[in-house]
Amino acid sequence: MKLRILHLITRLPVGGAERLLVDVVRGLDPARFESVVGCIQEKGELAAELEAAGFTVHCLERMRSKRFDWGAIGDLAHLMRSQRIDVVHSHLYHANLYGRVAALRAAVPAVASVHNTYTRLKLHRRLINRFLSSRTARVIAVSEDVRNDLMRYDGIPAQKIAVIHNGIDVGRVHTATSRQEARRRLGIDGDEIVLGCVARLEEQKGHRFLLEALALLNAAARGAPRFRVVLAGDGRLRGELESRAAALGVAPWTMFLGTRHDIPEILKALDICVMPSLWEGLSVAMLEAMAASLPLVISDVSGVSQVVGNNEFGIKVPVGDVNQLARTLLALADAPERRAALGAAARQRVQDRFSAQAMLASLSRLYEEVSSRRP
Repeated sequence: MKLRILHLITRLPVGGAERLLVDVVRGLDPARFESVVGCIQEKGELAAELEAAGFTVHCLERMRSKRFDWGAIGDLAHLMRSQRIDVVHSHLYHANLYGRVAALRAAVPAVASVHNTYTRLKLHRRLINRFLSSRTARVIAVSEDVRNDLMRYDGIPAQKIAVIHNGIDVGRVHTATSRQEARRRLGIDGDEIVLGCVARLEEQKGHRFLLEALALLNAAARGAPRFRVVLAGDGRLRGELESRAAALGVAPWTMFLGTRHDIPEILKALDICVMPSLWEGLSVAMLEAMAASLPLVISDVSGVSQVVGNNEFGIKVPVGDVNQLARTLLALADAPERRAALGAAARQRVQDRFSAQAMLASLSRLYEEVSSRRP
């Protein structure tokens, strides 16, 4: 008999955790699993992709205020019962909260994925996580650093936590589009070194450090500015970042693309992928850039070291160190052979250690394990 899995998230905009959920739903063996998707708020853009592939996405239209929505618990419990759910798998804090409470009410085993390390420790969240985790079948950490935070701050026993690394389909970032054509579509017709970042425009992603590094690089260039930045993604900080680019004098060399669905072509247009994040778990965007054979420059945070090693598969820089970021980018710009070697090593690293197949195999085993615990 197939197991029915409810994949639960707050909503499905374009984002790393959201893309991961879509990949899991589409990648699970249909002979063993039936997937149902739930969004507590609105659906979001990625829901259309799932629906086009034949999956049902239930939208509850809940969590419309900052107050706890008890009605969402009842609606979720009803959804679990009516859909005959065997395992609930939730992602990110709010879905983990509502999903696990509702799973207790519906007597369904729950699995909760935690995608980031802790940066701002909120006592009430730690207490809630500790309580709910004691009643959760398993908690998934996407990296060893996330697991360590769960043990240290939430007091979750090691045996309760399963470390399952995010994985991607390497073929997803392949495109037949040439580098020249990819640049032409973006309106880039010069020989600039194009630095790119694919991420939500939120504080976590540290875009301001990239803009400040761009200002240093182009100010030091003789003649025409040598570097351009391409930012793919949208978010609450867009207006602030556009103003910051103008204030730094780099607005003419900064492209805000907004939400895009042609990421493989955008990656093809880049020379270097830059991720100056303040914190991360195990970034899907990082894995996609590596799979696209791009040299990666990334902040030395949380799950990064286990992926890029000791600068063998990408180059780590201290968090918020704009001068070091600029020096690293300048050195790579002057070393095309080094960029090519890093990109090739990065792609092989993802193929060997962070494939979608490995992630799906681990999740499949976990679902089958916890489903046996249903009362």
